[in-house]
Amino acid sequence: MKTARCFTVTLYDRDNSEFTVAETTPTGSFSLGTYRVSLASRTCDCGYFQALHFPCQHALACCAYSRVTWTSYVHSVYQISSVFSVYRMGFTPPIPEGFWPPYDGPTVIPDPDKRHAREGRPRSTRIRTNMDQADPNRPKRCGLCRQPGHTRRSCPQVAGSSQTGHH
Repeated sequence: MKTARCFTVTLYDRDNSEFTVAETTPTGSFSLGTYRVSLASRTCDCGYFQALHFPCQHALACCAYSRVTWTSYVHSVYQISSVFSVYRMGFTPPIPEGFWPPYDGPTVIPDPDKRHAREGRPRSTRIRTNMDQADPNRPKRCGLCRQPGHTRRSCPQVAGSSQTGHH
């Protein structure tokens, strides 16, 4: 949800329909910036108006201040008639695969080494460094009792206790 904002519009060039818009929080305690808006050249310092050819919130505030209809500043590509004109020419449906002409181009043979495995755990894409390699002189220790010589799976302490609750 976007926070509410207040706009203070000041006209500074009536001939060119240019304004300054001061944006503040609803309480007026924080200034969120000042923007120059030119309705005649369809520009705003925020960049939204000229990039999308659609009035930004600052331009809409200027339209309300001037009692001007904002729809005249919307580019024609956003109008319904423009959208429907794209589909006016129609589209030809694709030919069913059985009616395709035979292919005479080169045959592409994929490299089996580049093929991705479809089953199992995805292969890690991490780039390993020398810090990732284990020290061969350091003995492996059990993850439960921290004693060397065995692993968690073959830990003698687990064998003595009950196995209930484990899958």
